[in-house]
Amino acid sequence: MSHTCSRTHGSVIRRSLDAEQGLSLVELMVAMAVGLVVVLIATTIYMEGLRNFGFRISQSENLGNSRYALGTLENEFTKAGYRRDPTQAMEKAFPADDAAHPNSCRFTAGQAIYAIDTSTLCIRYQPRDNNEKDCAGSSAGVAGLKAYEAPPAPALGAGLFVEKYFLSQGALACQAGSQATAKKEVADGVRGVFFEFGVGKGTDSLAERRVEEFKTGTPAADDAIRSLRYAILLASSTERVTGGMSSSACTRWEAVGGARTSCDTSKGQLYQLASGSLTLRNLMP
Repeated sequence: MSHTCSRTHGSVIRRSLDAEQGLSLVELMVAMAVGLVVVLIATTIYMEGLRNFGFRISQSENLGNSRYALGTLENEFTKAGYRRDPTQAMEKAFPADDAAHPNSCRFTAGQAIYAIDTSTLCIRYQPRDNNEKDCAGSSAGVAGLKAYEAPPAPALGAGLFVEKYFLSQGALACQAGSQATAKKEVADGVRGVFFEFGVGKGTDSLAERRVEEFKTGTPAADDAIRSLRYAILLASSTERVTGGMSSSACTRWEAVGGARTSCDTSKGQLYQLASGSLTLRNLMP
């Protein structure tokens, strides 16, 4: 009887020891390997989703900036040559400047737009009414005039606006004629602008006004700009979003005449090219 009890007690002890042994080293390593694989997959999915999200956001940013920039160019440049009295001679509405304005723009008689270079334009126009402001918020100075009445002596602050449009620190900027250094950003995310100019000869009000040719370089002094073609290069503000993918934007930008230095893909920014055209209705028949 005693012998039987001893064997039973020994079996219980062995079963207890077997139950307390736990995981082996092989089992632990397998579990860790499986866990690491799961973590790696989850991390990869998360990082890919994050990169894709950044790519889509950059696309939306470039698309929004391109629409705004193209709209700004059209809205602002169509003002060039506007006269309150459409029967007034261009030479009288836009007299020659004796000296350059503080923003460095200087016009000849009858001239309402000219190019400093292929990415910088100066324009001038008469205000529609006294509520209209230039890009610096300056007053028109025509409060005493009736509708469609021409200023007696057009000048800055007395019935005439002068504006310069150019690139400044990754944005399209405007500098009013009364401003020597101050500028206003009118479209963000713009890395390059290239203008092609539709020109004709003669600025006389009675001369035939038409586009005779397009020039990709800066027009000559006797060329009257009648229309514009333009290409805009935009870049996202976020870097490292391309994931090493190649883009034809820089190649196409260079093909239309833009400077290669404006497009730097080493930072992984997303680039986009937009283009448009505009006939300067105030300078055509």
